[in-house]
Amino acid sequence: MHFFRRTLPALVTAGAAFLLTSSEVRADQGEIIKELSATNTERILEALKIEYSEVSAGTYRFNLGGYKTLLFNKGKNLRFYASFKKKTTLGRINDWNASKRYTRAYLDKDGDPVLEADLDLEGGVSYGALAEFFKTWVTSVNLFTQHIGFQN
Repeated sequence: MHFFRRTLPALVTAGAAFLLTSSEVRADQGEIIKELSATNTERILEALKIEYSEVSAGTYRFNLGGYKTLLFNKGKNLRFYASFKKKTTLGRINDWNASKRYTRAYLDKDGDPVLEADLDLEGGVSYGALAEFFKTWVTSVNLFTQHIGFQN
């Protein structure tokens, strides 16, 4: 949990700094993001000091506080995904979905809890919305692991 307290402010600051200085994303001119290239995805992850590996084109794997996370970049949409090897009840999953916004949880075919979040870029988003998406994911992974009683 200490990872999240130390890392979250740095993630947001670094992400905003990247987005403000990127040659493709000029937030200071009010431009919006409608598509995120693989190069810019990698630049964001690097700016956030996230060690990642590209497991296939547009799919990145990294850890958040010891939990494996995937980021799928389809250009015009982004999806975060994390699966946990901690059994929980459907009731706990439903409690999460009823009380949280911006992410969704479910039990996969093996009964393991999964957390996901999507961001559609097609209509255009600001640099702030993109930075907030990353921030929300980091926070949500932390809160979800607490919610299902799974802490490192």
